[in-house]
Amino acid sequence: MSLSLPADIEPFLRDGYEWSDAGCYALNVDVPSDVRERFESEFDVIPGYVHMLEERDAAMYVGASANVLRRLEDHRDGEKRKAVLFRVCEIDSVEGVWWFDSKDKAFEEEYNIGSALQTLNPTVYVHQR
Repeated sequence: MSLSLPADIEPFLRDGYEWSDAGCYALNVDVPSDVRERFESEFDVIPGYVHMLEERDAAMYVGASANVLRRLEDHRDGEKRKAVLFRVCEIDSVEGVWWFDSKDKAFEEEYNIGSALQTLNPTVYVHQR
């Protein structure tokens, strides 16, 4: 599945915020059964987290941005700064978006949101930068 933007983030929009505001986001990731082989064919060095992708029931990607809509479009379209994970795995859906008044606050909260999601979903691999 590919993201339908901005429709996929609309349910998470809060009063006073716009799609292009700063925030954190969590994406559900579709991990192929041959994920290791795909990484090996794509990269010379396999990221250390690949074994976690193989061992867990599901995966999520957590990120932060000064402009959530634009960053999600980058993830989907791969035209700029495509995350390594998305060169091998597809984005399945948006798990959540948390809006903040500044990019600094969004980047401060990125780790906390990822950690909270990992605690709530211990069988899911939560990937953070």
